[in-house]
Amino acid sequence: MKKTILLLALAAITFSCSNSADKAETTDVAEASGNVNAGLPLISSTLKWTGKKLTGEHFGTVQISAGNLIVEENQLTGGSFTMNMSSIVVEDLTDPAYNKDLTDHLNSPDFFDTANHPEAKFEITGVEALAAADAAGNTHTISGNLTIKGITNGIKFPAAVSLADGNVSAKAGFAIDRTLWDIKFKSGKFFPELGDKAINDEIGIQLELVAGN
Repeated sequence: MKKTILLLALAAITFSCSNSADKAETTDVAEASGNVNAGLPLISSTLKWTGKKLTGEHFGTVQISAGNLIVEENQLTGGSFTMNMSSIVVEDLTDPAYNKDLTDHLNSPDFFDTANHPEAKFEITGVEALAAADAAGNTHTISGNLTIKGITNGIKFPAAVSLADGNVSAKAGFAIDRTLWDIKFKSGKFFPELGDKAINDEIGIQLELVAGN
């Protein structure tokens, strides 16, 4: 019975940002920017995902296993980080059976296929300062290459970047179209017959990075 209820819930999941953050803009894949020898190692990192459905939402985390941010002339210019996709955690389901079933499904080929693609990576290709901070407090636009399941696409999104006491931090909230990385499970774009049982194509991301010595 528990499995039946969970599968019905999975059929209704729609992935989107946990706030009103915009969908990341798709860009061309480009070369990484910044002097890699100037990179500061990450000393703190958080990546949260949120999944909404008709009757509620699911949310959790993915571990960032390594990375750095590059600062040149007191400006963020580049960097990269690696995500351990097999570390995906579902935080909202307290029932162990429900939690395991959803976690296993997210690790399966329907979603991130972590047995064959245990890591994902983001590599900064450009950082542009805004003329003034926007209403959400974002100060820069970050462009980069995001690789999931061995597929690389360029994306661009706003972020709040700050430098203080030798550390650099970057915070961002945005959504990506999962189908660009071959995550097509119950996508209405590819399976229009699903109707209201289709899963939204957007995955919401909340990201916070701090790098320093």
